Amino acid sequence: MPRYLLPLVVLLLSACAGSPPIPHADDPQQAWEEHRQHMAAVYHWQLSGRLLTVTDHETWNTGINWQQRGEHYQIMLIAPLGQGSLRLEGDLFQVTLQAHDGDPVTAHDPEALLAQQLGWKVPLRSLRYWVLGLPAPGAHEKSINPSGLLERLKQGNWEIEFRDYTEREGLFLPGRVFANNHQAKVRLSIGNWQHLH
Repeated sequence: MPRYLLPLVVLLLSACAGSPPIPHADDPQQAWEEHRQHMAAVYHWQLSGRLLTVTDHETWNTGINWQQRGEHYQIMLIAPLGQGSLRLEGDLFQVTLQAHDGDPVTAHDPEALLAQQLGWKVPLRSLRYWVLGLPAPGAHEKSINPSGLLERLKQGNWEIEFRDYTEREGLFLPGRVFANNHQAKVRLSIGNWQHLH
């Protein structure tokens, strides 16, 4: 084999290998409780990936960069092909939406703001927890997988699936979060995740 091809072969093989499977737990329920407590202490993080939202009227497929520090968040949504970007910045009390070609708009409810300005049905306040593989605060029904990680969740009027768990910085996180209800479908694919200290 020519020497210049060797790095390409190694790269392709490593890409095909993927992440090692997460082992099954002897006691999945106990593993879930330990995992839940561990993840509940993760207050500061950032991620990048893709966000797909589908309603009866339209489909949005955007890049997403999300930084969460305690209750404060900043979310950048980047549309493809130079169609512009949006920035959401807020906390428990208010949120501001800044489009690349408009004036900032401020409201108390991020989900209502997204629905009013963009027609999006995105459960933003709950998604903050779902990306960590946790239920949001409040009533819910859940099922866990043999590794003691959240597999399916019913919360509010959403049904959520957690897929492709991988280990990131010693933490087990879903690689994809799918949320559906009668109004919308939301698909979040997480490319990079980082625990901020």
